[in-house]
Amino acid sequence: MGASPWSDAALAHLALRGVVGVNLLGHGLARAGSASTFADALVRDFAETWLPSALVWPFALVLPFVELGLGAAILIGLRLRASLLVASALMASLTFGMCLRQQWEAVGLQLIYAIAYALLLAGAQHARGTIDEVRAQRV
Repeated sequence: MGASPWSDAALAHLALRGVVGVNLLGHGLARAGSASTFADALVRDFAETWLPSALVWPFALVLPFVELGLGAAILIGLRLRASLLVASALMASLTFGMCLRQQWEAVGLQLIYAIAYALLLAGAQHARGTIDEVRAQRV
């Protein structure tokens, strides 16, 4: 049997990309069907912060769909670097919100997500099995 064309780094990248993509996709799917209810709950959660509900509600309303789209894009490797950068910016905004609410355990978990995004971005040259790769081969 010949050597696999996939290096260990490529397999590791695929495995982490799969978990991260499914995680984000799952967050989006779980919330998208009741986005308005989710947004209302987040407005209540942020009532004790200085963020106005006029900003919190639209952000929360759009969040599930952004998570869904980013999760799918990362999972299939569509514009992977850009998707990871946008996901990192999203995580920074969520971390900011949790800091305002002083939800330090959530902030710690969000840091783990941010590290996963950074690892995927740092290893993007190892990405295999992506839509980006298929598109590049056509050119």
